[in-house]
Amino acid sequence: WLAGSYLFRRLRQNPSYYGLHAEPTETAVSKHLSRLTMRCFRDLERALCVRIEPGEDPSDVRVMSTPLGRIASQYYLSHATMLAFATRLPQIEQATTTSGTGAQKTLCQLLCLLSDAAEWAELPVRHNEDLLNRELARSVPFAPSLTQPIDYLSPHVKTNILLQCHLVRAPLPSSDYTTDTRTVLDSSVRILQALVDVAAYQGCVRSTLAAIELMQAVKQACMPDRSPLAQLSPDLLRLPSATDAPRCLGDLMVLNDTRLRSFFAPLATADSPADAVDSWCRAVRSLPAVDVVVDRQARPVAQSQSSSTVSLDELRPLTQYSVTVTVRYAAVRTEFARAKMLKEPGQAYSPRFGKTQYEGWWLMLVHPAAAANDELLAIKRLSMQGRDQKGSGMRVQTRSTSLMFITPEVAGSYALTLHLASDAYLGLDQELTVNLTVVDDAQMVVPKDPSAFLTKDQIGKYQ
Repeated sequence: WLAGSYLFRRLRQNPSYYGLHAEPTETAVSKHLSRLTMRCFRDLERALCVRIEPGEDPSDVRVMSTPLGRIASQYYLSHATMLAFATRLPQIEQATTTSGTGAQKTLCQLLCLLSDAAEWAELPVRHNEDLLNRELARSVPFAPSLTQPIDYLSPHVKTNILLQCHLVRAPLPSSDYTTDTRTVLDSSVRILQALVDVAAYQGCVRSTLAAIELMQAVKQACMPDRSPLAQLSPDLLRLPSATDAPRCLGDLMVLNDTRLRSFFAPLATADSPADAVDSWCRAVRSLPAVDVVVDRQARPVAQSQSSSTVSLDELRPLTQYSVTVTVRYAAVRTEFARAKMLKEPGQAYSPRFGKTQYEGWWLMLVHPAAAANDELLAIKRLSMQGRDQKGSGMRVQTRSTSLMFITPEVAGSYALTLHLASDAYLGLDQELTVNLTVVDDAQMVVPKDPSAFLTKDQIGKYQ
């Protein structure tokens, strides 16, 4: 493969520039490329992206990708970014679990981890922008770096400042900063998705949820600790003093059109646009009203070709099952046309992000633990992009997916938590309790083919 690359051609023309300090004979070039290849493999191995094992022949090696390597490939990220995520995420999780680190400190740590990604190394820091960065750092909530003293000439520090300015909607000093912010936002989503995947792979439940919340905040240009109503407009933070007034998006979404318009009318000021009330109403109607249904029948994964199922009240210990979860958008009768706000099916309402985003949801099945870390049993991302089955072009009504998990070893009743987390909206996440019962082998009817289930010895290989 390398023999057909531009590197191979240039190596023969200018060998010293590429580290070949010898005559570019065929043998010398071959050895140089072999050393270069192995050096790259060693770098990937140190970054936990590949695993290198000796082959059958002493001169051969076997190179296999790891989950971190596949994540880096999927999101087109540097191996250095994967190493930073894999190293620092467990530390953040440990601080959150044992030291009781607050949500604000966790958000600060995740912002620093995100901005330290190798992908930002080429962000331009122009002449005298270190002075502007220092000035902007005084107006954002968190310090732009965990290391002291802060290097305001660093592109990573500038990335952190731009992200925080975006979250608090702070004015930027020049058009160059506006362009740089757009560049940062364009790449932030895929890096955040990789951050979620790495946190989930390492079983860091709290860090996974915090990273998802950070993605929601970035898409909505809103700090997570602010009211979710700020996603629609900062004017909505001036809520009526009545105790029964809506205080969250869910309260607004259940109002009919008349009550919704009546709620927004007092919030409009002389400086508000003439159609501000209708615009806010359309924004609320652009948000999805989501219902989640968990099938009470599970299917043994080893019997995927079979139609046999078992109740969640009769599961076998240490067995891998698949359960179907359905996410359904409830139909809402309204006079406010959603098409005036969102032009494409599945498009998310994110007017301040600048680039079209599409609705998606993370499903996380978690086993809560009182004395230890919560155990992440399954996670899957569900996209709602596309047209409905009737081809009307409206929001997709239903999506179903399967979550695979392994039951606990000890028989008994368990209350698992199913997290439904949006990747685009703050304040619409849901938590459901999934009750299941694991019974002893003596209490259940063993199927005719016991090999259809994963054995205890196979669990380690699966994990």
